[in-house]
Order: sequence, then structure tokens, then C-alpha cells
Amino acid sequence: MPTLPEFHVRDNKQPDYRGKDMRAGFSLDFWVQLESLKDAQGILDSRNNTGKGILVELTQAGTMRITINDGRQESSWDCDPGVLHPGKLQHIGINVDAGPKIITFVVDGILCDGGDCRQFGWGRFSPTIRAPNGGDTLKVAGCVRTLRLYTRALRTSETVGNFRAGYPGT
Repeated sequence: MPTLPEFHVRDNKQPDYRGKDMRAGFSLDFWVQLESLKDAQGILDSRNNTGKGILVELTQAGTMRITINDGRQESSWDCDPGVLHPGKLQHIGINVDAGPKIITFVVDGILCDGGDCRQFGWGRFSPTIRAPNGGDTLKVAGCVRTLRLYTRALRTSETVGNFRAGYPGT
């Protein structure tokens, strides 16, 4: 598991040592073929024994959720319901942008915008969360066909471009 960038650090140059926003982020970009949406299951997991790290999992509601944990606090967000389909090869892009503190999902080249179930397709996370670096290894479920981890937040258009480039195995 590569080291993810720090989102928020102590600013030792300030007299009060206030926090400094690093405006960093990361993105996960992968192709997955899910067998079923009925059972909650882990897809990607870099957490250590204290829970620090990232977890991408299926939820009981049939959505995919990312949870980031820096050892002090935790934030999560899931994709829109109804965009995942069992048995189908699908492209998933998860962008965690610590500039605006927003998590977005892009599924098969379409930005999850909340649909009919919520007002927004993005979720905010705590402005004081630090890097969600956990264990040294990333556990990857067998349903993941390819995986790219970027140590910066991709733009939505870059994620769409990765989908349009197609599955590299064909």
C-alpha cells in the first residue's frame, strides 16, 4: 500500500502551531465484477488493527461505500443506489479531495449526483482529518479486475477518461 498524502498537519511556523491544510487527496480507480449486491462485503481494505486506513465495501443497501480513518476520526460516503449491477464488469472511480473536503463516486463514466435519493452526489468529510494511512498492505477482493491508486485527487473528467479508455484486459 503506498503512503497517502497528509490532508492536515500542524504548522510549526505559526506562533500558535495551528493546523495547516495541505489541499491534498487521493483517488481509487478500478474495474470490478460483483457477484452479488445482497451481502455486505469488503472490496479494498488497508486498515490496521486500530481501524486506521481506508475501507471500500458493499453495503446492505447495495451501494459501495468508502470509509477513511486517520486514527482519530472517521468519515464515509457511498455511491448512489441502483448504479451497481451484479455480474457486469463496471468501472468505479472514488475521488477523495482534501481541498474542498469532498468524496465523489464516478461509476461507468457517470458522476453520482444523488439521483432521486439525496440532494447531492458528494459527501463532505472533516476538515481536520489527517492522512488515512493504515496497514502496509492493501487487501483486494477477487472481484477487482484492475486497480489504480493515485496519490492525488483526480478531476472528474480524468476519471471519466479512464472509463472511456476501456478495460485494459480486452
